[in-house]
Amino acid sequence: MFFKKNRALNNSFSFIGVDMHNHVLPGIDDGSPDTETSLLLMRELKMLGFNKLIPSPHTFNSLYPNTPQTIQTAFDLLKKSMVACPNQLPELNNFASEYMMDDYFKIIRSNGKPLSFGYDHVLIEMSFADEAPMLLEEIFQLQLMGCIPVLAHPERYPYLNGNFNYFKTLVDRGCQLQLNLLSLTDQYGKGTQKTALKLLDLELYSWAGTDVHHLGHIDLLKQLVQSKHFNKIEDYPFKNRQLM
Repeated sequence: MFFKKNRALNNSFSFIGVDMHNHVLPGIDDGSPDTETSLLLMRELKMLGFNKLIPSPHTFNSLYPNTPQTIQTAFDLLKKSMVACPNQLPELNNFASEYMMDDYFKIIRSNGKPLSFGYDHVLIEMSFADEAPMLLEEIFQLQLMGCIPVLAHPERYPYLNGNFNYFKTLVDRGCQLQLNLLSLTDQYGKGTQKTALKLLDLELYSWAGTDVHHLGHIDLLKQLVQSKHFNKIEDYPFKNRQLM
């Protein structure tokens, strides 16, 4: 019991350790606009207890048409800028992407394995307006490639709020779910927060990520460790530390 209280008092997510969903790479999506901001975000995440980051910029053809090459370029730029202050920053050894489930993703998949974290986990997302009709098929196709699909922030899709049988179906079919830690605040509304808490109760999540885009998200994470919902995640069996 003392250990749990001590973690909260230290404002620390060290029990998660690795943030596998964030947008700290500079200038390639709606996250950090430049390396200066990236370093500031990384420094703040380190102070919050994250010892390692796996950047996951959007790959969404109509808005952020990233490729492994554009992501690699941004990653290399950020790595070079880290040289001046390595002890203040989390580890940054590799990158993945957050893939929008749309027709373009089929082209990406047909050209080879998408970028992944933990060797074979592929982070995917859907539109917040409409469910991707190809989601179940793409889950199956990724599995045929030897990949494990991970649906980002399932609690944030308003058309799925309360549909816990559907979430169970996804998990039963081999799709893992990733909690957006910001969803435990009221950042995305009470419906999102309620769904996130219920999915925690059902132990349907496998991963947790910050989904940090900017310093406002850092402030929300600092609020979360002081909130009544923090104890919902302190002893939750997230897989993140397997990525250390």
